[in-house]
Amino acid sequence: MDRTGGAHTAIVAGCALLLVVQFIMALGSQLVDGLFGHVGMDFLTTYTAAQIIADGDGHRLYDWWAQRLAQYPIIAAQGVSWSDRILQPYVAPPVLAVLALPLQWLPAPGAFAVWVALSAGAFFIAARLLDRALNLRLGWLLPLVTFSFFPVFYTLRLGQAEGLLFLGVVAYVVLSRRGKDLPAGLALGILAIKPPLLVVPAIYLATKQRWRALIGLTIACAVAAGLSLAILGSAGVADYLELSHDLSQPAGTIATNVTGMINVRGTVVRLLPSAPALVQEVAIVGISLTLLGVTVAVWRRSTPERGTPADEAETALMLVATCLLSYHTLIHTGSLLLPAIALLWRAIHREPTSGVWDRGVMGWMLAALWVAPTVAFLPTGTSQLPAIVLTPFVALLWIFSAEYVIRHTTPEPALAKVQAARESRRW
Repeated sequence: MDRTGGAHTAIVAGCALLLVVQFIMALGSQLVDGLFGHVGMDFLTTYTAAQIIADGDGHRLYDWWAQRLAQYPIIAAQGVSWSDRILQPYVAPPVLAVLALPLQWLPAPGAFAVWVALSAGAFFIAARLLDRALNLRLGWLLPLVTFSFFPVFYTLRLGQAEGLLFLGVVAYVVLSRRGKDLPAGLALGILAIKPPLLVVPAIYLATKQRWRALIGLTIACAVAAGLSLAILGSAGVADYLELSHDLSQPAGTIATNVTGMINVRGTVVRLLPSAPALVQEVAIVGISLTLLGVTVAVWRRSTPERGTPADEAETALMLVATCLLSYHTLIHTGSLLLPAIALLWRAIHREPTSGVWDRGVMGWMLAALWVAPTVAFLPTGTSQLPAIVLTPFVALLWIFSAEYVIRHTTPEPALAKVQAARESRRW
């Protein structure tokens, strides 16, 4: 067997083993704690929020008592009681709950099963689209690799919405490569389900002067905002803004599981757990702005043609920076790293100047990125240790993609920049 065939076999075997281990862990958690004890806990909040909207009480969506009344009968029917809380709160925008409205026809356990199936289907379809769009020729291997990635496992385990976000991001990548910027921006607008994720992509599109994509993103966000206003009313919007403010404060650190995040915020809180809140906030904002400034400088360096290795690396850098710099990036949102990894993989295998070093570093980094979080999850069954393990690899991916763009692009001459600016204004 040649080295390529041996590597393929090792990847298949490794991913299959990870899937078996993850399935056993999820099954064990459900058998020990019961459904919605931990498995499906985040879907429970979406389901109860949808129930509140269906009952015509959307204006009370962020009223804890209304959520408690909707949620308690569900967990009581499953024999679940939480020792550390009386409520698992719904904190997402109303759009996510609207997507779960059709599932109100089903009892909560059945609705969760359908939700997981839909989310898994979204991951599968997106992986296949990505394989074809990037001409990776991995076939069924890419979906297998996707499902064995720990953030994807955790998304399905909790009943989170990252499958839909993953599909939207992949649609953006595919459409953008074809030059269809307006629909690409509309597809990227799915990130409005989790607004903090919108910041870096919006800055990227503005920096690269992809105005049609930015318009599409703005339209999608405006529709989401209009729908939210229609459901909540002005008083409900005020409640949501107050909730968002509270969760961003030190008192909201535990409620939002900041130590389980894979971003700058989570890293600072883990490294400085006893520091005053002001010190933590200054460090988070200062480091985030510094890394964002470096990222923007890399994007401004040149304007590569669509579909070239440098363009793929720039898009990968945008996705990695979104995970690293967003103020709210829990470990399951790390599933958005997958398109970035696929883009970087294609770039280093297409670019003639990419040597053994690039491929070797990427290969070993990905092996650790897949194995380490699952192994870290085994002793505790929580997301905090996997987040600690995964975060450095997110930072390494950021460095790798930024360095690749710098190394494979030439700074744009001043005259070319002026000409591009004139053409942009003419458009």
